[in-house]
Amino acid sequence: GAFHFALTKSTPAADSAVSSPDEVRLWFTQVPQQNSVAVRLISPTGDLVDTSDPRLDQADAKIVSVTVDRALRAGGYTVSWRGIGDDGHVVRGEFGFNVSAQ
Repeated sequence: GAFHFALTKSTPAADSAVSSPDEVRLWFTQVPQQNSVAVRLISPTGDLVDTSDPRLDQADAKIVSVTVDRALRAGGYTVSWRGIGDDGHVVRGEFGFNVSAQ
């Protein structure tokens, strides 16, 4: 199709300030190819934060989420993602959000 595989929105939203999220959820323009999506959550110190494997939403396969297993400390986090859409190209992106102190 004319549309490339891309991220349309997320929770937490890019550049937002939130309390510690239970999950990171990504909305894509296309249904990603099977097992093609990887999501990494990077802490303010540059370490990888443990998350679940990416899951497709049962109701809408364009939505992918990972569960965050523990409370995140305050600071700036980066979500780094990649996926493969209809055209077979690997697309990568990243965005940041801030966790505010509880």
